[in-house]
Amino acid sequence: MTTENILQSVNSAEKHLETIKAKLFEVQQFPLVPQNMPSVFKVTDKVGNYKSNGGECLGVVGSQFVPMQPSEFLDNIIETVHEFGADLDLNTLQFKEFLNGSRIEFSIQMYPLSFKNNKGLNDITNLELTFSTAYNGTKSNTISLYTERLVCTNGMVASKLQGALKGRNTISGKAKILSYGKEVAEIVNGATEFKEKMIALDKIKVTKKQIEDYKLKLLGYNRQSLQKVHEIKLKADENAKLETRKINILELLENSIDIEFKRTGQTAFGLLQGVTHYTNHVANTSKTTSNDEYIRFALGFQTNEKAQELAFAML
Repeated sequence: MTTENILQSVNSAEKHLETIKAKLFEVQQFPLVPQNMPSVFKVTDKVGNYKSNGGECLGVVGSQFVPMQPSEFLDNIIETVHEFGADLDLNTLQFKEFLNGSRIEFSIQMYPLSFKNNKGLNDITNLELTFSTAYNGTKSNTISLYTERLVCTNGMVASKLQGALKGRNTISGKAKILSYGKEVAEIVNGATEFKEKMIALDKIKVTKKQIEDYKLKLLGYNRQSLQKVHEIKLKADENAKLETRKINILELLENSIDIEFKRTGQTAFGLLQGVTHYTNHVANTSKTTSNDEYIRFALGFQTNEKAQELAFAML
């Protein structure tokens, strides 16, 4: 790369970072004291988090809560890239808000991973290093790896990889997350670990019994267990509705697994991808929760994490 190209790249990154900075906000805290509250009552130690420019409360938390400011996260991401020589392109940095800013995420692209799966398909997965937190007490400051498989755009927060880091929104928790240069390097290396796990899962053929056991452990039920429950319980309206809902969920999951088996073969890798297909494209029926939020923070995140745990147990 010539000196001119390097300067162009630097200037481009600086302009991009300015657009990111323009999107950020500051979190301010205010004690929650009801109006006209008699002095005989003890004032709560809860505080409300708000954007400095106004708007709805981001969340009610304890007085020990010390918010990780978006600008703090951004400054340390930039510092990590520059000072620790992380092979990350700041031009790919993105900032997203969820639930009106009560949850935020920075993400930066890494090199994609690829391998030929059991069906001979060149399986390509994009990787992002993510920095996220919540101002409503529902999530710690977290640095992790987010994966998105291109063949089906199945997104998943990678679970239990080397270097993944969490720090609570307290003074000590912030100190931990803001000195994360080494951990970022480990998470980048964790991408290789993730690829190795996917290749290993791709080599494991799964039987019908293993598939049924997997569904039972993932959901808490499968067709056989539902049939047993149906035979012994009273046909009360509420029970019937619950059973119908479970059957519908099971059918949707099984359809997603069948879709992925056709792309990957009947393997542990295909089983895991079947779950991520379900969580990414089928499971979220909410009119207020976006798919991004569902996969990164809500039930989709929990389901994918459990799916990985069960798949990795086969290794």
